Amino acid sequence: MKYPDDDLLSYNVKLIKELSEHFEEEHELPPLASRIYSNLILSEVESLTFEEIINITSASKSSVSNQLNFLIEEGRVDFYFKNDKRKRYFKTNQDYLKKTLELHLEKIQREITMLRKIICYKKDQDFNKTRVGIFKNHLESEEKNIKATIEQLQTNEQ
Repeated sequence: MKYPDDDLLSYNVKLIKELSEHFEEEHELPPLASRIYSNLILSEVESLTFEEIINITSASKSSVSNQLNFLIEEGRVDFYFKNDKRKRYFKTNQDYLKKTLELHLEKIQREITMLRKIICYKKDQDFNKTRVGIFKNHLESEEKNIKATIEQLQTNEQ
């Protein structure tokens, strides 16, 4: 799809905003961390410097620093040094897709654990075991699929 330069810029801005909102809502990232992460994912260059991130986000140095540290601790962002040993270059972690699936897998596993506890607690009560079983099967199937996808991603890394 071809875009005139102005349309492409407008599209990029909208996509960054939409992706940021997605990370805030679905991954519970703070707003600034979401904006930083979205910009790193959609950047046309391999990495961004601290100064470039400040310029892009129009946020303070301390806020950007705190959110970058948060993203690094979360395993979503990495940094490296080039020839200039003092300047850090930030980029998305190569495993961010795998990391996203692992986080989703953890949620699914917690849901399965809670559902099993509910089933155990209500085993002698009258409740719709068929509907609960369908839901449990869905969660277990999703868990299996996510594990298989993570394994494929790990195999693809090598």
